[in-house]
Amino acid sequence: MVARVVAYMLAASVAVLTAGEIFQGGIVTYTSVPAVLAFGLIVGLLNAFVKPVLAIVVAPLSCLTFGLISGALNFLIFGLAAVIAPGIEANIWGVLVGTVLTTVISGVIYAILDER
Repeated sequence: MVARVVAYMLAASVAVLTAGEIFQGGIVTYTSVPAVLAFGLIVGLLNAFVKPVLAIVVAPLSCLTFGLISGALNFLIFGLAAVIAPGIEANIWGVLVGTVLTTVISGVIYAILDER
């Protein structure tokens, strides 16, 4: 459990750094690397404590949408963390790109962790 939370924190931090560097147009901006690490911590904590509760609440809707609501929950968590974290600014496209990057990066990290 702890390894997955840390992996997701790392994935979120790398996603913000990557989106900030690739898309220099301002969809995701950050003031410093510590701000990005704080953002990763916030995302990890939200995923550990808030997302499971939300997943239970929206479980019937998730069944109706064949699990697509999970992506919306990830989007919501990433956007909420961007609002909470000091030094991170993301518009709606930044949150979308960040969510996709976080999903891909965390998938790679989880695949590496599961091999061990």
